This record gives sequence, C-alpha cells and structure tokens, in this order.
Amino acid sequence: MRPRFASTSRWLLRSVEAMLACKLTLVYGRYHMMTDLRSLVVSDYHESYEHAEVMADFMNCLLPFQHTTPSDLMQSRESYADQSIDMYKEYKHYLELFEGEGFLSEVAKQFCKTVYNADDYYTFKAFSNLNYGVYAETLLLYQFEKMDYPTFMEQFQEISIFERKRKPLKASAFKLYLKTMHRVLDLYKSLLSEYLLDKRKEND
Repeated sequence: MRPRFASTSRWLLRSVEAMLACKLTLVYGRYHMMTDLRSLVVSDYHESYEHAEVMADFMNCLLPFQHTTPSDLMQSRESYADQSIDMYKEYKHYLELFEGEGFLSEVAKQFCKTVYNADDYYTFKAFSNLNYGVYAETLLLYQFEKMDYPTFMEQFQEISIFERKRKPLKASAFKLYLKTMHRVLDLYKSLLSEYLLDKRKEND
C-alpha cells in the first residue's frame, strides 16, 4: 500500500532537504533533553514526597495503563546528571555522524540553541522526542536501505500515547509535520548563510 499523500511524500522519500530535516530533528531532540536535565541538576527545586504523591495520582488518572508511584517521580541530582551525560553523548554522536551533505555541526549547534531559547517552534519542540523523532529515524533508515517499505509504512504512523498503539496518520497531522519541517529548514538555512558569510569575511 502506497502513502495516502503520495504527491507530497515524494519530498520526504527523495529530498536531500528532508534528510537534513530528519538529522536536525534527532540532534535537537537530544539537545533539548540534555539541556532540560542539566537545568534540573543545577536548580534548587526538590520534589517533596507529598507533591510526588499528588503527581503520581494525576499520572495514574491520565495514563491508567501505566502505574506510577511517587518514587518513580523522585530522582536525585545524580540521576539527572547521569541522564544528561547520556544525552550529551548521543548529541555529540549525531553531530559527528551527520556531518556533510549540507549538515554542518557548528551550524547545527547554533540551530539547537536558537530553537530551544525561542518563543516559537512549539510543535517541533514538543514532538522532536516523540512522533517526529520516530519519523526521522524511520526516514533515514529507509533512505539508506536499512528498512524495507512495509516496515517503513508501519513506523510512519500516528502514535497514540493514551491508546498505546499506532494508527494511520491523518492528513492534518501529516500537513502539520511537513509545515514544521519546512520551518525548521528555513531557520537552519538562515543560520547557515550567516555562518558562511562570517567565514568569507574572516578569509578576506
């Protein structure tokens, strides 16, 4: 079965720009997690057991299929630090792995900082470690022939957190994904142009 959105999905399957968008998604997802975890390490916030109980009850109402205890929500600074280090390693790994074909690690670093600190790009920030992260990995694996087409179609679906299952991607969600990726690329291209201009000035 071919994609429901065959005309626009060609951009995803064949475009170098689409691959660049996937790389940026994976890199940013790690950067976002790493930065959030670092903030928790240096913050003065300490989770009380009473507050953790309230949050656990809320989580159990929201996600009844996944039992959450107060202890699950109480982590030490050391735990956050370890997780931050793991995310940093993945972040650095992707920066090195993706270098080339329009992806410059120095520009990607600036891209991550810009997006993280911007009062914008809400959809990209929210889904870079969820649906969009899965799509990015899936598209890259398919592009480099590490995944067959049926598996690709199985992975490139909408992920329902509440129902714990995948379902066909709605047209509206697909269009939002494409729009978000194009916005991400526009920002990266702008930063790349600035970077190359600065380099030329340095060499003059």
